[in-house]
Amino acid sequence: MNERIEEIDPDVVHLNWMGRGAMSIRSIGQIDRPVVWRFPDMHAMTGGCYYAAGCDGFEDRCGSCPQLDSDSDADLSRVNWLRKNRHWDDLDLTVVTPSTWLAEQAERSSLFSDHRIEVIPNALDINVYRPRDSSLGRELFGLPEDKRLVLFGAVDPVGDHRKGADLLQEALEDLSGEIDDVELVIFGSEDPDDSPDFGFSTNYVGYLHDDPSLALLYSAADVMVVPSRYEGFGQTVSESMACGTPVVAFDATGPRDIVDHRETGWLAEPYDAVELGEGVQWVLASDREGLASSARERAIGRYRQRDVGERYLDLYESVI
Repeated sequence: MNERIEEIDPDVVHLNWMGRGAMSIRSIGQIDRPVVWRFPDMHAMTGGCYYAAGCDGFEDRCGSCPQLDSDSDADLSRVNWLRKNRHWDDLDLTVVTPSTWLAEQAERSSLFSDHRIEVIPNALDINVYRPRDSSLGRELFGLPEDKRLVLFGAVDPVGDHRKGADLLQEALEDLSGEIDDVELVIFGSEDPDDSPDFGFSTNYVGYLHDDPSLALLYSAADVMVVPSRYEGFGQTVSESMACGTPVVAFDATGPRDIVDHRETGWLAEPYDAVELGEGVQWVLASDREGLASSARERAIGRYRQRDVGERYLDLYESVI
């Protein structure tokens, strides 16, 4: 990879996600050009985890990692942290994060607190992610026309604790006795063998491989719920809003930057499942057209590809 960089001879090197061996710690440290590195999560700033989940070890040197169930200071997380610190110490580096929350984590980290850190959100193709005919999406995915649909997306809704399916389950169970014309739609996963009972009929539509299908599904829903405990940004939040579907999420991490409380959706107190359910109920009882218009307008104003691209161009020029 470094030989290829030398061949191209760029003025600046832009890195994105570098996990799972995409580029080694040593190779990143050998880049001798200005580097703009976009962090989608916390992986670069920790000894190996993608989200610290309340652990503050990354503010020092990691070690005794709770995710490794380790009580040793000299565990794998400490070894990885030391390698990063050694190889990246001289990098001419600017960090970009897609959310204010992730920038705050980078500022707290012992590896990047002395570097320039900028916040630039993820971009959206607003011509693809746009409001579509709700009936068309419901027909395509075999969803009922006479129900209000709550949408949730997760590749592993049962096993991925970070995505908050348990919090969504608690929230919807509280609502099930109050409203009866609602069904849940889950994308990103087939119906698991141990499917949880969410209190409402649940439709699994599987993993969607193309953006137009996702846009149709967002448009078919009445509300999108993103109950994640941690999100570096929250791409499904911005996509849903661009399609005119309001979003309910927690007032924390990435989604906090995207949703405007009571204007484009609802931000619940972290991590209060009851208040999350109140948000779903509030959206379903609100002026759907007004929320849809506000959500679409905010997405266009903040995440249009050309506008985000220009912010990166300005950044590149400033670091060269």
